[in-house]
Amino acid sequence: MKFNPVFSKKNILFSTQKIKTMKILKYMLMAAALLFTLPACNDDDDSTPTVDNPTIQFNNVDDTTSIVSEITFENRGGYKMVDIHTNTPWQLACDADWLTISNHSGNATPATVHIKITAAENTTGSTRTATLTISGSGKTASLNVIQAATAIDQSGWQTAQEASNSMRIGLNLMNSLDAYGTWFEWSDLDAAQTCWGEPLADAEWFKAVKEYGFNCVRVPITWFMHLDEEGNVSQAWMDRVEEVVNYALNAGLYCIINVHHDTNAGEYTWVKADHEGFETVNAKFSLLWKQIAERFKDYGEKLLFEGYNEVLDESGTWELPKSDNGYLGINDLAQSFVNTVRATGGNNLYRNLIVCTYCANGGQTPLDKLVIPTDEYSNHILVEVHNYSPGRFTQILGIEEGQEIPVWTEDDEKSLSPELDIVINYANNNNIPVVIGEFGAIEKIADEDLGKYAEYMVRYCRDRANITLIYWPHVVDRKDYSAPWPLLMQGLLKAND
Repeated sequence: MKFNPVFSKKNILFSTQKIKTMKILKYMLMAAALLFTLPACNDDDDSTPTVDNPTIQFNNVDDTTSIVSEITFENRGGYKMVDIHTNTPWQLACDADWLTISNHSGNATPATVHIKITAAENTTGSTRTATLTISGSGKTASLNVIQAATAIDQSGWQTAQEASNSMRIGLNLMNSLDAYGTWFEWSDLDAAQTCWGEPLADAEWFKAVKEYGFNCVRVPITWFMHLDEEGNVSQAWMDRVEEVVNYALNAGLYCIINVHHDTNAGEYTWVKADHEGFETVNAKFSLLWKQIAERFKDYGEKLLFEGYNEVLDESGTWELPKSDNGYLGINDLAQSFVNTVRATGGNNLYRNLIVCTYCANGGQTPLDKLVIPTDEYSNHILVEVHNYSPGRFTQILGIEEGQEIPVWTEDDEKSLSPELDIVINYANNNNIPVVIGEFGAIEKIADEDLGKYAEYMVRYCRDRANITLIYWPHVVDRKDYSAPWPLLMQGLLKAND
């Protein structure tokens, strides 16, 4: 028989294809059979490992004794951390698409898992709610989530919350209008503003601050050198204050003015946290704020008033008062400040006002002891604290000769974060924006480390609450308007991210 190569090739190709087709059919049948034997992925899955006495709960971070059933967010969103504590495999479900959770399931170990809950900005115009449900071994626990709506204000002005979210990060005009001394004539206003070594404030500095990306400037002001015996402010000093305020506002910045070293100027201190002696203090204090408020009553919403700086008790005690008389005295000053400003009318009816804790201390007790003033116009009060921690790094009082220049470390972050958590929780739990009106470190520290410190500070706060941060030491040079610490500035401006 003659061999036909073409025919044989076709036969071979046909046979090979047939074998491949049969194998594919075989594998498909095997896969289908296997699929029918697999368990269904649902809540009734009997194959999920279980325990006889399951524990499932939401806790505050690193605190298994405090069960959390509800958390709240401001309308701007952000994130919060909670712990899931279990002894069983678990799954976490969320019934809202505006929330994002970092973990959806886990095993019995580790027993505690940190969960990051992120809320998007609420633009719906109304409060919204959601529920997180954790389940395992037939047991469940729920966490209610509530997010506030954008605050509605009849005045048409920005609320305190909105103003803080716009200000975000700023600088202090330090050692200028707040400076004081006894080696010059107090009527010499140029000497009064330059006696601590800074040049006279000018419009160019404020313009540079704005162009670099900052949103606000705090202008500390000391008044006692410019008051007559009856407590009247000299016309020339008030005019100069207004001139500097206009520098800031014309540059497009928010501006905060206050009563500064009248509160802790040694023998010249007259603003004290003294409940028992409040009537004497208030006669002069309320008169001063009446004059300030009258001068600026027609100014717009970008001008904020801060009632007082770091007020101490009658004994001049730093950090905490000797007795509750100091806390009560702070509350007296705060209420008098609000009442006096509101009584002047005009735009001061709605102006955002700032009150400080005792000594501007951001600790738990000073915050708890602060009574927010009653105010006919709601949502127009902010709370201010200061923070110069950790002292090992910031060395705000200066480094002695021969002392090693500190560098920023993870230990510094661990030291600082619990202090910031107190302020963050206060802001979130009370729905009150907080201003960290002063923070900073000495300028001898390397720019790289200043930058790390600044970025950690602003990101930690801004990511967790509606907090405005205002740096105290130099950032923008007062003479040539340069940025001598570019990494520090870069770190601070992360607040705008």
